[in-house]
Amino acid sequence: MIRFLALLFTLVSLPALAQEKWSLLRCVEYALNNNISVKQADVQARLSRLTAKQAKGSLYPTLGGSFSGGYQHGLNENPTTGTLESANFLSGSLGVQTGYTIFTWGARKNDIIAANLNAEADEVGIDRAKNDVSLAVANAFLQVMLRREQVRISDIALAQSQEQLRITRKLVDAGSQPELDAIQIEAQMARDSSALLQAVALVEQSLINLKAYLNLDQAQPFDIEAPAIETIPIENITDLQPSGVYDLAVTNMPLQKMYALRIEAAQYQVKAARGAMYPSVSAFGGLNTRFVNAKTPVIGVFPDKATGSYVTVNNQQIPVFAPEFGIIGYNGTPLLRQLNRNFGQSIGLSINLPIFNGWNQRTQWDRAKVNVQQVQLQDDQERQNLKTNIYNSYQDAFASLQKYNASVRAVEASQKALDFAKKRYDIGLLGTLDYIITQNNLYRARIEEVSNRYDYVFKMKVLEFYKGRGIKL
Repeated sequence: MIRFLALLFTLVSLPALAQEKWSLLRCVEYALNNNISVKQADVQARLSRLTAKQAKGSLYPTLGGSFSGGYQHGLNENPTTGTLESANFLSGSLGVQTGYTIFTWGARKNDIIAANLNAEADEVGIDRAKNDVSLAVANAFLQVMLRREQVRISDIALAQSQEQLRITRKLVDAGSQPELDAIQIEAQMARDSSALLQAVALVEQSLINLKAYLNLDQAQPFDIEAPAIETIPIENITDLQPSGVYDLAVTNMPLQKMYALRIEAAQYQVKAARGAMYPSVSAFGGLNTRFVNAKTPVIGVFPDKATGSYVTVNNQQIPVFAPEFGIIGYNGTPLLRQLNRNFGQSIGLSINLPIFNGWNQRTQWDRAKVNVQQVQLQDDQERQNLKTNIYNSYQDAFASLQKYNASVRAVEASQKALDFAKKRYDIGLLGTLDYIITQNNLYRARIEEVSNRYDYVFKMKVLEFYKGRGIKL
């Protein structure tokens, strides 16, 4: 068992010796750049910025072009003359259209303001995600430190059991103590070994959780640079009264800023929805032209041709000739001439009167007003949750401080009890089982002291976090 544990500690410590350790600051900075929740908040902010950009684009006129072409066979209307012709020809048209909304009773302007406010709110949402991740990383970091301390205490307890077994085995071999004493100590050493193995596994678990927040590959070697728990600065709990912390949190926490912006955006959306219920004025204009490749027939006069008739002049028959009319060829209009001849322009104003559209606009207006109330209620709920969390955090920190102080006294008392028990055990006035129980009491007291100390430090850091001081170890 001893050889196995030595090999285990060697394997656990090798990666730590072969790599650079991460401080809390480095962990937080890396998480802020790589955590998935932060990236999702950033993507949402970019989408909101695009929406705001699109809304702003409504201030500019629209401009579009068109081109169409086709082949016509048989009797069809010539698009350049408007007459029916039985012919085969290709035709086409070109056009440019533009439009601009002149007046919308403020609907467009308020839409733009609301979109910009929502974009700003989502920008603040990134800070909210970063705050949440920073707090989670700090908690995971402290968990690793706590588990490491528990490993250290478990290792000391196992070493004490091993030394005690060595001494007891000599006494048993000398015949001054019964074999049962050695067996009981061996059982205790087995329990200490199991506790140590469990503590080592918990360290690895805590490192896995921390790497998950950092979005690191779980197969990547990783270790932390943990400061001594005694060196971590902690404010005096009397300076962190919940009422004062709440006042600072409402001012400094991103969540409250985000909801304030969303409420303002919702109010502008109400104005925009109301403006959409009134008439709007728009201007439009366009340029267009057409062309065909059809060729028109050219009518001409052919040379005189005998008709087969005769006239008698002086008893002499003279043949009668007459001119003949017909198509002597086809003539097509050049493309550029057609485009110029068929060129047309249009310009005008339009007024849109939303008289009745199935209550659509009014429903949108009513929905926008309800949305304001919903966002306000969400803000009230978040403020209530914030106040509740701060007051609970204060009570938790105060209770943790009392538990930590009590556990310190318990360790002192357990240490004294073990010192007296060892003296009695050495002179044979105390049984092995009683001595092991006293030793276990000290071990549990130390584990509880360490756990309570880390719990108190973290709860105090949560209060400092709400105060707007960030997380510092």
